[in-house]
Amino acid sequence: MPATGARPPRAVRNVLANWTGYVVGLLVNFVLSPRIVHHLGAADYGVWTLLVTVTAYLGLLDLGIRSAVTRYVARSESRGEQAASVEIASAALGVLGPLAVVALVASVGIGWLAPALFHIPAGARTTTSEVAALIGAATAVTLVSGALGGVIVGRQRFDLLCVVDVTSTLVRAALVLTVIAADGGLVALAGAQLLVAITTAVLTAGLARCVHAGLRLRPTWSRPHMRLIVTYGGFAFVAQLASSIIERSGVLVLGALGPVTAVTVFAIAGGLVDYVRALAGGIRTTLAPRASALEGRGQAEALRALTLQGARYTTLLVLPIAATFVVRGATFIGLWMGPAYGAPSGAVLAVLAVRLVFLTATGAAANVMLGASRERSVAVVFVGEALLNVAATLALVPRLGVLGAAWGVAVPTIAAAVIVWPWLLRRRFGVAVSHYVLAAWGRPLLAVLPFTAATVLVERFWVPSSLAVFVVQTALLVPLAVIGAWGVGLTREERQRGLQSLRAIEPLSARRRGPPAARPAR
Repeated sequence: MPATGARPPRAVRNVLANWTGYVVGLLVNFVLSPRIVHHLGAADYGVWTLLVTVTAYLGLLDLGIRSAVTRYVARSESRGEQAASVEIASAALGVLGPLAVVALVASVGIGWLAPALFHIPAGARTTTSEVAALIGAATAVTLVSGALGGVIVGRQRFDLLCVVDVTSTLVRAALVLTVIAADGGLVALAGAQLLVAITTAVLTAGLARCVHAGLRLRPTWSRPHMRLIVTYGGFAFVAQLASSIIERSGVLVLGALGPVTAVTVFAIAGGLVDYVRALAGGIRTTLAPRASALEGRGQAEALRALTLQGARYTTLLVLPIAATFVVRGATFIGLWMGPAYGAPSGAVLAVLAVRLVFLTATGAAANVMLGASRERSVAVVFVGEALLNVAATLALVPRLGVLGAAWGVAVPTIAAAVIVWPWLLRRRFGVAVSHYVLAAWGRPLLAVLPFTAATVLVERFWVPSSLAVFVVQTALLVPLAVIGAWGVGLTREERQRGLQSLRAIEPLSARRRGPPAARPAR
C-alpha cells in the first residue's frame, strides 16, 4: 500500500501525459480532417498531401540529432553528469542551425520540381512553389527546436511535452478554422502551419530552460560533443530515413503512377492508422530514455524486461482498434468522410490495420534498442525493409492500384516482424524467441478475442444510421477489450501494481484538498 501522498510511477505519469496530448490531437483532427477535405476538394487535398509528404523528408535533416540528445541527456542524468547534457544540447544547436537553412533552400527546389514529378492539376501549379516554401520554413523551425525537445524527453518530462503538444494542436485548430472561414486555399494552410511551428518552438525553448536551469540557448561547436551526437545520430538518421520511406512510399508511388485522387483515398486510411500509431507512441516514446538510463547503469535484465513489456503493452492497446478497422473500417469511413470513400478507403484500412498489429511490437523493441546503443542494428533492419517496401509498392500499384500500395507497405513489415525481429532481440538482448512471441502477439491476441467476436456481431446485425450511433456501439464494446486486457494481457504482478497506482491517486488528491474540517462533537 503506498504511503499517503504517494504518486503513480514516473512511467505511468509519462504515458498518461502522452495520451493527454494524443486525445486532444485526435479530437481536433477528427473534426478538422473532413472539413479540410471538403473545403479543398479531392484534387487540392491530394496536392496538399503530396507536398506535405515530400517536404516531410526534409525533417530527416535532423540526422538523428534529436534522438542523440535524448539518449545522452538521459544517460548523463542517470550518472549525475548534468554539465555534459548541457554541452550536448548546445552542440546539437550548432549542428541543426545550418541544416535548417538547407531545409529551407531544398523546399524551394521541391516546389519547383513537384509539377514535373507528380500529376498535379494545372490550376494548382502556380501555388505549389509558395506552399512548399512555407512548409519548408516550418520544417526549418522544427529542426532547430528539436534539440530542445530532446532535452525535455531526455529528462523524461513528458508532462511538459504534453503542454507543448496540446498548445500547438489548439493553435493549429484555430488557424485552420480561420482559413476555412475566410475561404483560404493551400497557401493559407501552409502559412498556418508555419505559425504553429514558430509557436511550438518558442514554447519548447521556454520549457527546456525550466526543466534544465543550466541550459544555454545558443549553439556551440565543441568537437568531442559534436562527434558524439553525429556518430550516434548517423545511425538513428538512417533508421529514420528508412522508416519515412516505408511510411510514405504508398503516397509517393500513387502520386507518381496514378491520379491524384487515389492519394486522397489512401491518405484517409493512412491518417486513421497514424492516429493509432500516435496512441501507441504514448507508450513507445517513453521507452528510449528509460532504456538509455538502464543501459547507463548496466542493468541488462531490466532492459530485457522493458523490451517484453513495451511490446506487450503497445500491442494490447492497438489490437482492439485494429480489429475494429478490419471489421468495421469501411462503415466508419463512409459515415465520417462520405459514402464515396467508404469502400475504397475501408479496404486499404483493413490491410494497413493488419500491418499495424505487427508494426506496433517492433516499434517498441526498436525504441528500446535505440536507447540502449543498438542503433546500428535498427538501421540495418529498417533499410532492408524500406528496399523491399519500395520494390513491392512499385510492382503492385500498377496491378492493384490503391490496394496494391497498401499491400506493398504491409508485406515487408509483417515479414520483418515475424522473421527478423525475434532473432535480433535474442542476439542483442538475450530475449528468448518464445517469450517475445508470447508477449508481442500471444497474450494480446487471446485478450482481444471476445471484443473481436462482439464487433463482428454488431457489424452484422446492428447497422449504424449515423456516426454518433457508430461511436456509441464502439463505446459499448470497449469494456470487453478492457476486461480481456486486464484478465489475460497483464500478469498478476502487473495487476497488483496497477491497483496500487490507482490507490495512490486518492491520498494525493486528499492531500491537495487539505485536511478535512473538524466535526463538531455530539
